Amino acid sequence: MSKQTSSKFGDKRLGKAFGKLLLSMQSRETVVIRQLADTASNRKQHYRFINNKGVKTDSMLEHYWQESTSDFSGMHLLVIGDTTTLTLPPNKNRTDIPLIRGNTTKCGFDLHACIMVDAALGGCYGFGGVSFYTKKKVSAGEEEQTEKLARRKEVWKLPLEQKERAKWFTTPCKAIANCPGAGCYTLVGDREADIYDLMAKVDEKGWGFLYRSRCDRSLSSQTKGEETLYRLLEKQEVAHSYKLNLRATKKRSAHVGLMDVKYAKVSVKQPKNKKDPSLPMEVEMYVVEVKERPDTVIKREKSVHWILLTSHPVASVEDAIRIVQWYTWRWIIEQVFRTMKTEGLNIEASEVETLQGLKVLSTMACIAALSIMQLVQARDGNTKQTMEQVFLEKEQLCILSLNTKLEGRTEKLKNPHPKDSLAYASWVIARLGGWSGYQSERPPGPLTMINGLIRFFDILVGYQIDS
Repeated sequence: MSKQTSSKFGDKRLGKAFGKLLLSMQSRETVVIRQLADTASNRKQHYRFINNKGVKTDSMLEHYWQESTSDFSGMHLLVIGDTTTLTLPPNKNRTDIPLIRGNTTKCGFDLHACIMVDAALGGCYGFGGVSFYTKKKVSAGEEEQTEKLARRKEVWKLPLEQKERAKWFTTPCKAIANCPGAGCYTLVGDREADIYDLMAKVDEKGWGFLYRSRCDRSLSSQTKGEETLYRLLEKQEVAHSYKLNLRATKKRSAHVGLMDVKYAKVSVKQPKNKKDPSLPMEVEMYVVEVKERPDTVIKREKSVHWILLTSHPVASVEDAIRIVQWYTWRWIIEQVFRTMKTEGLNIEASEVETLQGLKVLSTMACIAALSIMQLVQARDGNTKQTMEQVFLEKEQLCILSLNTKLEGRTEKLKNPHPKDSLAYASWVIARLGGWSGYQSERPPGPLTMINGLIRFFDILVGYQIDS
């Protein structure tokens, strides 16, 4: 599954070390160096690589994409971004890693990442870009809080490029540079990405955007005479109602919600308290509101209510539902983060002590975790991805051989997917992970794929020896 790279590092030995470590991480589904190395010599090699100051995370991703077989010509790619905090246990040797916000004992840092998803079919093509941010703990004392508020006011006046929020622009730029040639790119983010400067800059680039609204915004006086975005939506009539499968979250049970949809074209004004002459005074966009009806809400849980801002024209109900679908695919990156943490690779339990080493290791953990999510997304065959986009030739041959042993006698236990498809490989890996193979049962998730990949790579060693 790992790519063989050499030139981008500027040193073939680093490229070889990267490929070796990534393959070990993908085959053993862990980031613990002691478990990734079979010998003391290999362990030293892994530590030298991740702690090498010449190894940059951006270069690693450039390497990863260099040998990719994906062709994005004419495609519409969603560049889905999100941030996660890696929380690490106390360690006296982690002197260059600050305490995380709101915690007096644990250290850590923020990781902002972008993944590339096919807007037409939802197939996940890879981990595009990454940025890291560290923040020192701020005391909760009254004097310190006053100083903090004063700093916030000063930071608010700065241009986007000088703020941490610039990650919503700079990281997608890295991702798009790694995946050139697509016909269209659309940046997708949650409420944190609802930034006027960001939408204006993305618009200037000729890319699309889709962000969940965080706050009410002033509209141009030409927008149907309404003052603000939310007031306009309140007066809009429901254009359509439909059922939507809602996934389980920490605050919501999985269920089918009945959603009311509204949409409109608006022109958002630049905020009054932050005039930037380099940006347009207003940005035209479309707003889509999707709100769950109270009668489908489970018990005392909050109803789903999304207000989505997008540069893509929304002239029909079909357009509005498409926008909502794109936003629901944010779930993929959330699952990637879960898989790289306690749900899978457990990056936060790593024994690595340096910030440099943890940045390198967490970047590779993202790549490994995303390969798992590629199999999850492909399991029903809808993404139309090929096996060669994820697996090497030897691995593909092993999967084909294993399939004959895993299929049952009845049609219900046959692999239903084309032999060259990623869905075919997903079926085999899921069966190795303990899934029954019956389509009527719950589909295999990330943990099943993790277990399947561990078994697969153990089998692959013997398969290569025999062949």
